[in-house]
Amino acid sequence: GRPEMKAFADLTWRGQSRRLRHLALQALRLYELEVDRVSWVSRWTNDILRVRTRDGAVYALRLCCPGWRTREDLLLEVAWLEALQRDVDLNTPRIVHSRDGSPFVEVGGEDGAEPRRCFLVHWSRGIRLGLRLTEANLYKMGNLFAQLHAHGVAFVQPSGLPVKKMDGVYVRGGEEILLDALHRAKVAPRIMMLFERTIEKVDAAFAQRYADPAGFRVIHNDLHHDNINLYRGRLYPFDFEDVIWGYPVQDIATAMQDLMDDTMPDAFEPLQDAFRAGYECHSPWPERYPGEVDMFRMGFVLKGANNKAFDGEEALHQHVLAVAPMVEAFFNTGQLRKL
Repeated sequence: GRPEMKAFADLTWRGQSRRLRHLALQALRLYELEVDRVSWVSRWTNDILRVRTRDGAVYALRLCCPGWRTREDLLLEVAWLEALQRDVDLNTPRIVHSRDGSPFVEVGGEDGAEPRRCFLVHWSRGIRLGLRLTEANLYKMGNLFAQLHAHGVAFVQPSGLPVKKMDGVYVRGGEEILLDALHRAKVAPRIMMLFERTIEKVDAAFAQRYADPAGFRVIHNDLHHDNINLYRGRLYPFDFEDVIWGYPVQDIATAMQDLMDDTMPDAFEPLQDAFRAGYECHSPWPERYPGEVDMFRMGFVLKGANNKAFDGEEALHQHVLAVAPMVEAFFNTGQLRKL
């Protein structure tokens, strides 16, 4: 008989890439495409390949990470992308359906190969917006967010899909261990108290926001500047895999937290102001109180500290010392800024 295939986790990086490429080619045979060339774009959580066909068309193929997102998550992403394509002109990804009309396919499972859901869209034009972080472009980004949010509030998802809510810091995975007895012993009590009180404030903000259904809608949930391309002055948002139900302030918080991380302290404020001006050109600013966006941004800071707790005592200690002044300034002022 044929030798048993190695488990995916036991393969070298090169061996994993070969197997994934084989699965990608297997998936592409299920589409009406004459494939000319397939090349790697990234191997991160999901695996992304660039596909060029003989007629010169270019596509992005996502091999979804097993266990990362559910089939229902993918169906919600498909439903919103198709509604956006039908209703508005926002340069959102265009899904390619397989020969049998399916918006995604599943391959693998034979000979021990791990099954993967595969999702094919037309290639997004341009360069990453993160390489062009100007006030003019952040204005456009704010306007894009407002238009997506306006569409999201009217979107009705297919019946039978669960309504998944972004109603907590750890909804998308992860266990809070930062405040358990083991990790409390590794951080100075004063700093741990600061983190504990800040977590209470963020949890209260989630509870307050989700107690009121007004404004609840589908949101992108990961639309930072490196998930948007810029081409001939227009923005092309992509990577809708984190689509979930929530509120515009949370969507904005994701984008602004990544913006602060990737800019110098003196550059962040003008860029954030330009984003807000672009948003307000289309829709009212969605905060219910000043600093609500920063409150949800702090959720990402806390989750980052919690993640460091999984990396060991020294990693946690160094990280907490580094971010504690920023957390304290936020606790006292309600503003989250680099120091």
